[in-house]
Amino acid sequence: MRILLLCSEYEGLIKTGGLADACRGIAQGLVDAGHQVTVLLPQYTNLYSRPTGEWHSVYFHLGGRPLGCAVRQLAQASQGGVDIRLLEHHDFFHRERPYDDGDQGYADNPLRFGFFCKAALEWCRQYLPDVDLIHGHDWQTAVTAAYLKQHYAQDPVLGRVPFVFTIHNGAYQLTAGAEWFGKLELAQQQDHFLNMLEQGIRYAAKVNTVSQGYRDELLSEPAANGLARLYQQRQADFVGILNGCDYQQWDPATDLTLIKNFDSTDLSGKVACKQQLKARFHLPAADVPLMVAVSRITGQKGYDYLIPALRQFLALSKVQVFIVGSGEQHYCRQLYQLQEDFPAQFRFFEGFDEALAHQTEAAGDFFLMPSLFEPCGLNQLYSLKYGAVPVVRLTGGLRDTVIPWPDQAATGIGFSDVSIAALLSALQQAEQLYLQQPAYRAVQLRGMQQNFSWQSSVQSYIQLYQQALTEQFSRT
Repeated sequence: MRILLLCSEYEGLIKTGGLADACRGIAQGLVDAGHQVTVLLPQYTNLYSRPTGEWHSVYFHLGGRPLGCAVRQLAQASQGGVDIRLLEHHDFFHRERPYDDGDQGYADNPLRFGFFCKAALEWCRQYLPDVDLIHGHDWQTAVTAAYLKQHYAQDPVLGRVPFVFTIHNGAYQLTAGAEWFGKLELAQQQDHFLNMLEQGIRYAAKVNTVSQGYRDELLSEPAANGLARLYQQRQADFVGILNGCDYQQWDPATDLTLIKNFDSTDLSGKVACKQQLKARFHLPAADVPLMVAVSRITGQKGYDYLIPALRQFLALSKVQVFIVGSGEQHYCRQLYQLQEDFPAQFRFFEGFDEALAHQTEAAGDFFLMPSLFEPCGLNQLYSLKYGAVPVVRLTGGLRDTVIPWPDQAATGIGFSDVSIAALLSALQQAEQLYLQQPAYRAVQLRGMQQNFSWQSSVQSYIQLYQQALTEQFSRT
């Protein structure tokens, strides 16, 4: 198959979260499976310095306005056989941040990404006429599905091409006033506003999200954020496909960022990694469990109840905690206060550093992930591989990938209620498990032996593509 993958992030080029990792994992997995993959994403400011080769001009009208752009091919060094194209429009995408100014989303985001979707289709129609299927990711690509149905149904190239739509986080929808239906040349529904994500769910040939657990949660409120009825209507075409883990980048046996490598047969390197991290951040070299977290510092990640639970837990135990991340400042201030109040037990590093993220996973005895919701989650997959036993709220992809203690096949600690008491109980359970070293080691080693590679996930995507193509063929 020849597949056009539309996304707003791609790991190694532009990344604000797990969307970038997933898009790269899917694209690379498809190429490795023998398919031809072209990835198209906006050319943001940080990508202007990248060497490019072949380029095309694309012109069209949108909302009565003549618009145009250039589509440039990224030089192929280190792209793993994936054909990456950058869509250049200076006014729309030559900005320091992809979606917002650091405080609020750009006011013209509907136009920016509506333009991206229309331009992608016009470029594809002219320069990729042998495309078999288009695969879009999240709200930034969602109106592509509507354009295909409403504008290109009779087009000799695009009229036969199905659109598969992946939802990485259903909470991110982008809504705009009803006037945007006209501005983007979209058929208006009865709604008083445009919901970009809804356009993808409504019009795509197939819809998926990134775990079976999250797929099931989206069929009802409040998880669906107002779209449960639409998910229910599309239920026959709506599936869950778990994200994979890129073990070429996330393997403690080969990870070049670590002071000493390790695997499930020899954990001496993990001991060295723990000692190094504690020394770097001036935590006492006490023989106590080290609990770590690497995440965005947001409400979604559970910080409303993680912080008070940690305050109670640290006062009662000798455990040490290290958190890496950036995000909402009112949470960051509380984390700095924990550091002041528990100087021998708690450290907070504000910011993101890729090498430090790897080193933190390698150093941790436990990894904290008490998310309110988690479509898939990647850090629990990294943690399993790196022997940092996950402590997770059993939601979405976390429920699908972590087996909670005391199950005989346990790979982590799990809890369900969104409450300080439930999380505190899970933290105490983790501490008690650590004191039972044979039991802790068994849980840790089972986790390290899990395999969530992209190979299995990509095969599920290929099956979904084939279903979409078969149904499209039967209609034409």
